[in-house]
Amino acid sequence: MVVIVYGYDGSGPGHWQRWLEQELRASDVPVCFPDLSDPTAPQKDIWVAELARVVDAAPSPVTFVAHSLGCWAVDHLVHERGTANIDAALLVAPPSPFLIFEAVESFLPPPRDKQNWAPIAARSLLVGSDDDDFTSAEEFFEIARQIGVELHQIHGAGHINTASGYGSWPFALEWVQRSVRC
Repeated sequence: MVVIVYGYDGSGPGHWQRWLEQELRASDVPVCFPDLSDPTAPQKDIWVAELARVVDAAPSPVTFVAHSLGCWAVDHLVHERGTANIDAALLVAPPSPFLIFEAVESFLPPPRDKQNWAPIAARSLLVGSDDDDFTSAEEFFEIARQIGVELHQIHGAGHINTASGYGSWPFALEWVQRSVRC
């Protein structure tokens, strides 16, 4: 089962995560896109608890597809609960672990616990851009190293969101199709 996790302020109409959900449903891939509480005032403990309920209720191991702050929600979940019923994760454009933005401070610093990521690290991927406004290229390399996953860096993709032209994103769909074990 694919669980899509948005970041701060959600992933509104036109975002690649909405497109991905539609594509997966059209292909009969089990997908869940939970409405996490207060996307403009997110709280780490609440989001982690909501994701834990989704993972616990999932009929098959979960593959996360997270964007931005959603990556840190997944990271906290893995740190707190391990990878039980989680198969893989696509982590797209996580913000800097040193981001100064009051609305997301409950998520920072993220744990980046390599030991807890180890069971799914080989099946997971971090994607970042070399010109993201919220994370430097060097930080993406360091995050990937810290959790032990491969990094796929895209040139000139910004925050890999609607504002940077990512409405449809075939890369995400292809990764999910290769990765999901239903």
